[in-house]
Amino acid sequence: MKKGCFISAVVLFTLLVGTVVYFVKYKKDFFKNFSKDKIVGLAVDEFDKKLNDVKASVYRDSMKIAVHNFLDESKKYNFDSAITRLQDVLDEARFLYHDGIVDSADFNHIKQIINSYERSEKNRN
Repeated sequence: MKKGCFISAVVLFTLLVGTVVYFVKYKKDFFKNFSKDKIVGLAVDEFDKKLNDVKASVYRDSMKIAVHNFLDESKKYNFDSAITRLQDVLDEARFLYHDGIVDSADFNHIKQIINSYERSEKNRN
């Protein structure tokens, strides 16, 4: 390898490492917000796939709408809060529709969980 090529490679590598360090150190919110949108989108898609396997009913459609609204609302919170909200609701939803049908008790349980987040947000102000 020629000296000129080696020096150019070292300079470019140093600039690349410096740029990555700068973005990670000072612009990590950009990466968090970008990844939050992607994670919420993937969670919604996975939730829809699982819920489509459940027997069709009015409560299934209502649960789908309520969870979608909740997840869309979660996008406006910071990364950690959004992921915590997402995890809590989707874990409960996964537990509730494992039997293949969503009934009124399951729907009311999910609504209580969603409402508990809404109340806690209102009480903070």
